[in-house]
Amino acid sequence: MKYYPRIAERKIKDALSRKEAIFILGARQVGKTTLMKHIMTDLKNTLYFDLEDSSNLSIINKGANEFLAFLASQDLDSLQRNYIFIDEIQYAADFSSLIKYFVDHYSDKYKLILSGSSSLLIRKKFKESLVGRKKVIELYPLSFAEFCAFKDEPVISNKLTNLDVYDLKEDPLRFESEKMKNLLKQFLLYGGFPQVVLEKKKEDKIDCLKDIVNSYLVKDIRHIFNLEKVDQFNHLVKLLAVFMGKELNISKLSNETKLHKQTLEHYLSVLESGYIIKIIKPFHKNLSSELRKTPKCYFIDNGLRNFLISNFSNLEFRPDRGELLENFVFSQLQKKADPTTKINFWRTKAKQEIDFILQKETKLFALEVKWNTGSTQNLKKFKQTYPETDIYIVSMLQEFEKEKGVLAGYLV
Repeated sequence: MKYYPRIAERKIKDALSRKEAIFILGARQVGKTTLMKHIMTDLKNTLYFDLEDSSNLSIINKGANEFLAFLASQDLDSLQRNYIFIDEIQYAADFSSLIKYFVDHYSDKYKLILSGSSSLLIRKKFKESLVGRKKVIELYPLSFAEFCAFKDEPVISNKLTNLDVYDLKEDPLRFESEKMKNLLKQFLLYGGFPQVVLEKKKEDKIDCLKDIVNSYLVKDIRHIFNLEKVDQFNHLVKLLAVFMGKELNISKLSNETKLHKQTLEHYLSVLESGYIIKIIKPFHKNLSSELRKTPKCYFIDNGLRNFLISNFSNLEFRPDRGELLENFVFSQLQKKADPTTKINFWRTKAKQEIDFILQKETKLFALEVKWNTGSTQNLKKFKQTYPETDIYIVSMLQEFEKEKGVLAGYLV
């Protein structure tokens, strides 16, 4: 099968020479195993462990000394560094002690590259501090630039990958704009899980999404976290899909799902750590006029959300197409965000609202998402309050015009 490069690949390769263990975190079927095995092809002295295989899990669970003894029994080079790839590390009983031991005492001989599907579960199993001993790289479903590469559109993909959306002097894709818009419409419907993208037929794409929901969301997450209120959990997920991009009233959601508030918040945390949803909070500096509490919920992948509401109909006839575009923009921003970037939304007591506020160091970016063109009144109000802000309308149909906005697809 043809291999398509991922943006995270360079980050992983850049970290291979360091002593820290590398954690590749992301949902099921986003391509973690494929990426790991591809990186292995460029290295010598490698071993791969899939912890869903009980024999491999047994080796890891015997502890650091037994694992060292096992590695010594393999055909590895004792004079060079060896690369140990461990898939689905969250299944291991006490991996934090093992990682600490290897990084502290054997980093010159063994480099650990680990994958996992739940950041929350992995954090829970950190029995000892791994500060300075781990490098976390998150792998999401495909970005739009990666999606275009998977659709064999390398020119569009390369241009999107190399541009700075916040410093465009002219439209770099004006000759490919119609093709790009058609690709974007596919992406808004079916999302960016690699196997979904590679399927040709609509029915096969939906079957792939069904498999992801049933195997990961319904079974794995529920089993790993021992969630007891299964029906309420499933109801919660579907409600979140319906309310995507809307402010979440936790009390009302608790009443609707029949979940205690504390349990509901735990379930939301589980879904967030499993890379299904992301909850963002309001931006505020002026506490007297800006709301400070109610968060919003977005899905990491549009296709997953559309499956949960059983709707893959044509975008032109969908009343929620604006919400789909907004969710896409959020997911693109999330995929591009570095650890110092904050993504919020803005809403005042006077009900002025902006979809996304990005804080990148000392710089602010305000983005309002519209399917067609839209008013800039709220953006201008925000800029009056925060003059250091760059403002944008992110639109599906608006042509490029530097002072007014940017085409949605450029948010790669």
